[in-house]
Amino acid sequence: MRHPSRCLLALLGFLIPLPGVLAQGSTPAPSGASEPAPAYVDRVIENLPPETAIDGEAYVYDREGLPRFLRLETRLGTEPFDQRHATRIGYGIYGLLETPNHGTLSIDGTYAPRGSSGSITLRQRAMPLQGGWLTSNELGVINTPAPAMTRLPSRVYVPSALLQGVSTEWENPGQGIQLQASAGEPGQLGFLPASSFRSLPGRRTTLGGQWRINAAEADPLSQEGWTLAMRHEDARGVSVFDSPQQPGDIVDVDSTLLALRHEGAQHRVQGQVVSTRASQLSGGRNGFWIDGEWDDGPRKHGAGAYRLEPDLSWAQLPLANNVVGAYLRSSWRTRQWSAEGSVDWLDSIVGGGGSGFFATGSARWRLNRDHSLGAGTAVRQFNGKAWSTYGDWRFRNGWGSSGLRLEFTGDDSQADSRGLTWDQDWEVPQGWALSTSLGATAYSATEFQSAETAWSAAMSLAAPLSGKASMRGNLITERSNAGRTRHSLNLGAQWRMNPRWSLEGNYYRSTGRSRVSRTLDPLAPVPQTIADSDRSFYAVLRYEFEAGSRNVPLGGKASDGGGRIEGTVYFDANRSGTQEASETGVPNVTVYLDNRYAVRTDSQGRFEFPFVAQGPRTVSVRSDTLPLPWNVVDEGQSRVDVRLRESVSLTIPVQRSE
Repeated sequence: MRHPSRCLLALLGFLIPLPGVLAQGSTPAPSGASEPAPAYVDRVIENLPPETAIDGEAYVYDREGLPRFLRLETRLGTEPFDQRHATRIGYGIYGLLETPNHGTLSIDGTYAPRGSSGSITLRQRAMPLQGGWLTSNELGVINTPAPAMTRLPSRVYVPSALLQGVSTEWENPGQGIQLQASAGEPGQLGFLPASSFRSLPGRRTTLGGQWRINAAEADPLSQEGWTLAMRHEDARGVSVFDSPQQPGDIVDVDSTLLALRHEGAQHRVQGQVVSTRASQLSGGRNGFWIDGEWDDGPRKHGAGAYRLEPDLSWAQLPLANNVVGAYLRSSWRTRQWSAEGSVDWLDSIVGGGGSGFFATGSARWRLNRDHSLGAGTAVRQFNGKAWSTYGDWRFRNGWGSSGLRLEFTGDDSQADSRGLTWDQDWEVPQGWALSTSLGATAYSATEFQSAETAWSAAMSLAAPLSGKASMRGNLITERSNAGRTRHSLNLGAQWRMNPRWSLEGNYYRSTGRSRVSRTLDPLAPVPQTIADSDRSFYAVLRYEFEAGSRNVPLGGKASDGGGRIEGTVYFDANRSGTQEASETGVPNVTVYLDNRYAVRTDSQGRFEFPFVAQGPRTVSVRSDTLPLPWNVVDEGQSRVDVRLRESVSLTIPVQRSE
């Protein structure tokens, strides 16, 4: 991005404290960035006197003005996957301002003087307008918007691009109308110290909208009824590859998606039709898919069908194609049992894979408070034969929480494998966290490779160094009898010097390359591959400021303070729902809070909402911001309860398609 420092300087004064501006109807807030408080006690119910503001060395909280938060960072480090390992200095800013009439305003930006690289995102979320309309606007590095209905989980995944440009969204909940538009150049986002945006060829423009029919007559808290949606994307001069090699690699392409959904008390049915035209193809390419779901007490069933023509894409982004099929699925969840299964019957439209099927099944049984058993399998007989199956036992003991997992895979195009893994989450003093993983995997011989046995070990540690400092580390090592090795070290530390200043450092080193496992699901997106060998470090000096009192909502109660939400989005490779020592965080994922605030995860997959009003909140991740072929779990939503001056921590798993 050109001259992002000018944008940072222009907005810096806007986000610095606004003294003397008191929100109408606001209530003083004894909040602030203090040391972790004791367990929450409702002082009204317990008839206790109000808590004192903030004691000790914490700064005096400024209660005047609108709610606001500012974080400034000075960064020193090397860019990941930079073969030169050049040390660079960078600067970062994250600011937030809540206003009663202009919604939530925020800035998220970085800048590195060397090379004038960086990125910036300006957001305005949920600004109220006349007639019940809300508008949200973004400028800078953005994720392309899409109608909410088209983001719901579906058998066919529609991707989206990261842009450097502008987007707008207009929504009228009372009328059930949602409109979006965006335009910009596609690209990829880097990591610390500058999180720079690397442009790709071309320009993309999107339009979208949805209309909930008869929304004015329906219950505003219900989603029942008919909804119609449209999404269009026009891509000009985009490339099939990141670096085009010849003129034929640059193409013009546009895609249109129409969707119709009906939702009842116990059922949901949604149909989609997509059409794509590209300059390198004669004529258009079309596809459709239908997803249906209905509830049956503790059971949930689904059925659908799809037909996706060869060479079909979404504006040159990868989309399943050359396949026609139908599927059935069912799940059953109780407090003790959970089981689910699905089967697809598929056929190629124009030769290639012939006809076949893809089936999955898994179950987990909670024996008691301390023991649970799980098992699962996936079988594909389409475009080759492949299968995988696993069984695991998770239990608590005097050491903590343990898990044993036995896994077998078979594939007619690569080596079969047999593996055993032991994961252990150790019982450690409060404030500490320690988990380990040990595994052994045997690979059969193939036409191009001899038989091989690999051993792996991993350890994850978080430890307090003092009342203000902590460290964390993750170590993964793998070695085979064929001489293949892979090692990875991720070590970090943080020191909070006072409530406003902190220092953080991180070192990452990896060597070798791990085996690439193919996705069994024939409709799954093509995975993105990243080289394993890398070395990088960074150090961050951070300043944080927060102040202000929240507005009293009409007909509600005063929000007299709040807390923080922090967490990690991680690759749940073994689909256990628990982050094991060998499972790493997902970088550069956009995380949303109540669909009103948005932040991106750092290179470790961590995120933080530092200024959150107390009460129930929803944290969500969308599949279109994840690297392929990973997807969200349970619609990517986590619900948490924020309490006064407390920090809520959570982990959000993302899983590969089978």
